[in-house]
Amino acid sequence: MRALGATLLLLSFLPATARAEGYEELGTLERSALDAALAARGLVIDTAPEGKRVGIIHVVNLDVFQPSDGRFLQWFNHFHWTTREHHIWRDSLLRPGMAYDPALVNETMRNLRNRTAYSSTDPANSGIVAIAPVESSLLGVVDLLIVTRDVWSLRFNSDPSFQYTYLVNLTASLSENNLFGRRKQVALGLVMSQGDVWLGPTYLDPNVLGSRLRLTAAFYAIWSRHIGELGAGSREGMSSLLRLEYPLFSLASRWGAFASGGYTTRVLRYITSSDATGYRPTLARFLPAADGSAAGDCVIPTGAPGDPYAALPADCAYRRRTASITSGITRSFPRSRLVHRVTMGSEFGQTRLSFLPTFPADPDIRRAFQARYFGPSERTSALYMQYVVFTPRYFTFRNLDTFDLGEDMRLGPWFSLKLGRAGTWLGSDTDFSLVLTEAHLNLGLFGGFQTVGASWESRVDGAGFFDQLVKGELWAASPILARSLRIVASGRVGFMLDNRHRAQHYVGGLHGLRGYPVDYFAGYDYYLAHLEVRSMAFSLASLRIGGLVFADAGHAADRVLGDAERNLPGLELYGDVGLGLRVLIPQLNAEVARCDWAFPLRGTGAVKAGWPGVPYCGFRQAF
Repeated sequence: MRALGATLLLLSFLPATARAEGYEELGTLERSALDAALAARGLVIDTAPEGKRVGIIHVVNLDVFQPSDGRFLQWFNHFHWTTREHHIWRDSLLRPGMAYDPALVNETMRNLRNRTAYSSTDPANSGIVAIAPVESSLLGVVDLLIVTRDVWSLRFNSDPSFQYTYLVNLTASLSENNLFGRRKQVALGLVMSQGDVWLGPTYLDPNVLGSRLRLTAAFYAIWSRHIGELGAGSREGMSSLLRLEYPLFSLASRWGAFASGGYTTRVLRYITSSDATGYRPTLARFLPAADGSAAGDCVIPTGAPGDPYAALPADCAYRRRTASITSGITRSFPRSRLVHRVTMGSEFGQTRLSFLPTFPADPDIRRAFQARYFGPSERTSALYMQYVVFTPRYFTFRNLDTFDLGEDMRLGPWFSLKLGRAGTWLGSDTDFSLVLTEAHLNLGLFGGFQTVGASWESRVDGAGFFDQLVKGELWAASPILARSLRIVASGRVGFMLDNRHRAQHYVGGLHGLRGYPVDYFAGYDYYLAHLEVRSMAFSLASLRIGGLVFADAGHAADRVLGDAERNLPGLELYGDVGLGLRVLIPQLNAEVARCDWAFPLRGTGAVKAGWPGVPYCGFRQAF
C-alpha cells in the first residue's frame, strides 16, 4: 500500500521521470485542476522537497465552472463568491519556515476536503483539493502550491427522497455556503419529514473573527404536514440549537472544548405505507391487544371497503419535548503511532412525552399505547469522562462512496470508553451510572477498504444493568476488479436488553431495506445487510456516471417476552433486489446523486413481492 504522500502532484507535461510516484493514480479532476494551476502561475514541481524549509505558500482556487464546462456555464461564476485565498492559506498546517512534512500536507488536504471528525457535517466548500511542492528560487527552500476548486455555493441546496410519486423526505436550504468568500454559511433551511415541516435560519461560522472557534446556531418553527402532500398545516412546535467549540483541528492539537444547548418540542407520528395504500404515506392507528393487556400495535388503515382498521379512534401520534445542555474539555496526547484523547464534561437532558388533545380519553387505550411506545419521561444530569485512542494512519481511496474524488479513511484500531454518573444532587430524577464502550478496526487489504466494529452501552443502578444496547457493524469494499467494478457489502445489528428509556428502531425505505416502505418495520431489535456491485464511472464532460445492482436484507421487531425470561428476538428474514444509477456533479456536490429501484423478495401484510417494486431517489449512497 502506497503512502498517502504519493498524492504530491506534478505537472502533466513534464517528462514521466520528473513526476512524483502515484501521479497516474490521482483522480482526473484533481490532475486537471493541478495542471491548470501550475500553468497559470508558471510553477514547476520540486521532485525532492524532503529536508527543505517551506518558503512561499501559493494558493490557487479555481472557479466552479471551467472552460471545459462551456462558456454558458462559466457565466454562472459571476454569481458565486470564490473562496478568498487567505482563508485557504489559513487552513494550511505548514507555515513558512517550517520543515517540509508530507504528513502535514496530507492532513491539510483532509481538512480542506471536510473529511475530519470536526468538520464532516460542514457543507463541502471544495470538491477538488490538491497540494504539490514547487521549486523555489532560494537554495534549501521549497514552496507549496495548494489547488482547490469551489463547489457552487449560492444555490438552492436540496436532498429529496422519493417513493414512487411521493416526496417522502426533503432537506433543502436557500443558502450561501461561502458568504463573502469566507467559508461561512447562512441559510434558510427546510426539513420535511413524513409528519411535519421545519423552516428556519441556520448560521455556521467555522472561524469566528478569524480564530479557530466554531459557532453553529439554528432555529426552526415546526408545522404539521398534510401527509403525502407538500402542504403544511398548523404550527405545532419549534427547535433551536446553539453550539460553540474550539475543535481539535489537527492531529497535533492538544486542547479542545465545546458547549452546546438545544430545545425541541414536536409531534411524533408513525407514518408508513403499503401496496394496499398505493404506497401513499398513511398515519397508522393504534390497535389495542384483544385480551385488554397493556400491549397493542400501530396498524395501517387501507381505506378500502371493509377495512377493519377504519374505525380505530387512536392515531399513533404523541408530543415529545426535549432539552439538552452538553459541555466538555478535551486534552489530546498526540504520538506518532497512537493518539490518546481524554474528555471531561457534563450532560443534562430532559424528555417529556404527552398525549395529544385528540387522543381518546379511554384510560385503557392510553395505558396500552404509553406502555408500547412512550417510554418514561425523565430528567438526567451527569458528569462524564471519555477516553479515545486511535492510530493516526490515513489512506486516500477513490470510488468508494463517490466518483474520482479523494476519500480519506483512517486505518487501524480505534477504541473509546465513556463513564458517567448521574445524581439527584446534580438535578437528575434518579441516581445511576452510565457506560459506553466502542471499538473499530479499519483495514485496507488488497487495495480495498474494510471496517468492523462493536459497541455496548448501558445504565447501571442498584438493581443492575438496564437500557442496554449492543451493536455490531461490518463494511467491506473489494479492490477494483477488472478495472470496471467494485463489490461493497455492509451489515448492522442491534439488540436492546432490559429497556426502559430507549426508542424503537425503524427499518424500511430510507432506513435501509429499499424494497419496503419507509419505516415499515419497527422494533427494539434490528438487523440490516447490503450487497452492491458498483461499476466504475464513465466521464461525460466533468460529470461522472455509474450504475449498480444490489440486494438488501433486514428487519426490526420487539423482543418477545416469556413467562420467566426474555426469549430470542422475533427477527425474520426480509430482502429485496434491485438496480440503481449514480451521478456525480462535481460543480455542485462532492456526494453522488442516486436513484434506486428495489423489488421485495417476500410479501408481508399488504406489501407484494416482485413488481412493481419501490423506486427511491436522493443524494449519497444508500448505505
